[in-house]
Amino acid sequence: MRSSLGFHTMTLSKELYCHSHTNDLINDFKKYCKKTKTIKIYPDKNENIAIDFYREDKGIKWVIKRNILTKKSYVDIVEVTINPKILGGIQSYITAATYDDMKTAIENFNSISKSISPLLHTFADYKLKRLDYCVNFSINELLPGCIAEQIMDLIKRSDIPPRFKEWVEYDRISHRTKSKPSSFYLMNHSVHINCYSKYMQLLEKSKQNEEKNYPPIPVSTLEAARDMIRFEVQCKYIKTYNLSQKVIEDMSLLKNETCYGILRDYFRKTVGGGDWYTLQEAIRIIKFNHFNQQKERRLIEALQFVNQCRSVSKAKQMCSDDELEKFKRTLTDISDLRINPVTIPKEWGIKHIQNLLDAYDRKESAEELENNFDNYFKFRFINI
Repeated sequence: MRSSLGFHTMTLSKELYCHSHTNDLINDFKKYCKKTKTIKIYPDKNENIAIDFYREDKGIKWVIKRNILTKKSYVDIVEVTINPKILGGIQSYITAATYDDMKTAIENFNSISKSISPLLHTFADYKLKRLDYCVNFSINELLPGCIAEQIMDLIKRSDIPPRFKEWVEYDRISHRTKSKPSSFYLMNHSVHINCYSKYMQLLEKSKQNEEKNYPPIPVSTLEAARDMIRFEVQCKYIKTYNLSQKVIEDMSLLKNETCYGILRDYFRKTVGGGDWYTLQEAIRIIKFNHFNQQKERRLIEALQFVNQCRSVSKAKQMCSDDELEKFKRTLTDISDLRINPVTIPKEWGIKHIQNLLDAYDRKESAEELENNFDNYFKFRFINI
């Protein structure tokens, strides 16, 4: 199964006991750089000291921050961001990491830290600061007959939950603010939600690598990512801290049921829980349910309004305060029918597209059932 669910990166942090330790750690990095010529030390955009491998991506990079205000005092901090899949020795940018990947990743983390400086200590000495959950959808695998660009077009018309805002930047050509055409990026103070074309993201990363004289992303990796859409929930420090208070140990946050629960929750709040239909097909389903005339008209008019505004969030913005609550209840009624209020353009020639997360669940369940059957017959054969 090319689609995958789990997490892709995490950031850990550890206080340095005193400023002299900070200087010693920086010197240890410089010695390692001179000895191996495999890492690069440079100031990041915030003038912190950043360190990462440049000849080969090993899935680990550090940032040393000075004079950070904590509850007690000003301290120096070392942060380390890891990609457990790559740190574990699997060079994959399109497969999510899982709890099972952590054993090898932690062993390699400790080995690399030990080779650089005793002041980096071990994985167990760090606190989890940020965790990025993700699910990678292979459109060819889950929604045959569709292409990634079509699905991104539908997703970009999704809802924006309360207290979130969409990331935009100023376009000098059109002289207005615009979102990226290949992503749907929402933010608040504790969580960022980003749904994007994995191919376009890796293509941009490859260009950035070449500008920094780093190796480009292999063409084979880019081609494998062409049909991939990633939905990720970036849990910043506040969200990660709140999640950690609900579990016995931070590692529990990496277990599959936790990953799935968080991703499902934010997917439903944004993309939605229903299937996509053409406007005509969605209206047909509503009429088939034989609601009273008033409710039927209310549901159909809401679908037509979203279609006219070209997104759920824009339709909500067009509502007055008095109309908004009624419109939200109508959207809930539509969702209860397993219909996504975003409708498929008629010119696509497609009447129905299954909900992406539901398609993932069905594919995973089918493969799990198939594997169980294979294992059962292998067991029977061995014991005959």
